[in-house]
Amino acid sequence: MTQPSVLITGARAPVALHWCRLFDAAGWSVVLADSLKAPLARFSRKKKSFEPLPSPREEPVAFARRIAEIVDAHNVGLILPTCEEVFHLAHAAQTSPNGHQWRDMLYAPSLEALITLHDKARFNAHVTEIAPAFAPAYYRLESADQVERVPGQDWVFKPCFSRFGTDTMVRPTADQRARITPSPDRPWIAQAYAKGEELCCSALVEQGRVLALQAYRPIVRLRRGTGTGAGTGAGGAFEAADEAAHRAIEPFVAAVARAMPGRGQLSFDFRSDASGQFKVLECNPRSTSGLHFFPVAQGLVEAVSSGQETRFRAPPKQLMGERLATALVGGLPALVRLHRLHSLSAWPDDALSLWSQARAFGELVRIARRHKCSLEAATTWDIRWDRPHP
Repeated sequence: MTQPSVLITGARAPVALHWCRLFDAAGWSVVLADSLKAPLARFSRKKKSFEPLPSPREEPVAFARRIAEIVDAHNVGLILPTCEEVFHLAHAAQTSPNGHQWRDMLYAPSLEALITLHDKARFNAHVTEIAPAFAPAYYRLESADQVERVPGQDWVFKPCFSRFGTDTMVRPTADQRARITPSPDRPWIAQAYAKGEELCCSALVEQGRVLALQAYRPIVRLRRGTGTGAGTGAGGAFEAADEAAHRAIEPFVAAVARAMPGRGQLSFDFRSDASGQFKVLECNPRSTSGLHFFPVAQGLVEAVSSGQETRFRAPPKQLMGERLATALVGGLPALVRLHRLHSLSAWPDDALSLWSQARAFGELVRIARRHKCSLEAATTWDIRWDRPHP
């Protein structure tokens, strides 16, 4: 019997490395692909091959053609995106001449559905319709005049298309607000500030069903946002949430799944308001950190490949992250927790060498210097999707 092949894109992401290991353990042949030369997962021993890709932002036609070539060459039966290349894959599947050959293999909903989820204001409007109890008050902003008319101070301002908390302003001052210059092509959102408990989750959904769900809390943030309030940067270490937290958000995740045609990976960020009600802040329709909590043989591969539901939950308080980053960013409080931290890169027979990790990190540093951007921005420079329309 021919071994099935999965094409995992976005090999730069730590979660792509985790997917690679899970699929290998389940008996799949793993093909990794990325437009970076030395993405992290490339150095895994669990892959069959690594295939380079053109940048989908800069060379969309060549990108689509290359995907078709890889699918043919490796007899791929499933395409699993992990980063924002998912938007470019969905676009290519709908518009490229050979997209029909692999469209049904793509583990993602339509491009229109992805944009609705990714656009923070459109998503807020969507939640208001399907799960109003979870929807914060908001304004969509497309001009400086609209920014000036937002009443009061308790608002969080951010671009509708952004990631890692980039450009987020938490309860900004008048001078900080004056620097916000949205437009129809680069809209912003003003969202009611909630100062309560933070919660995130990763989910797999298909045809209205929630197949997998893991809630967690970031315990170390890599950066703080502008203004006065909570940290907004990408998380560096994470703690599994308890069953009560899962019960609080399950109705919301189920509502989004019912409203979304097709299948895909959904991730949500929440904060509780003064009454304790969780409000959803945004959706990331891609792989995120909650998937790291799923070990081998707990149904994650089967959920993606055959639509089987898994009820796995990580033990509450289990910690995942990288020790060095957690220690450097989190300081003394983080050091106290390091003895319980499960490393994202550690794996039996597949530990990544420091040299491999340095090569992956070094490429991102060079991109950041070339484009004069942050390291966070460098991680998605060539794949990000910032367009409000297909």
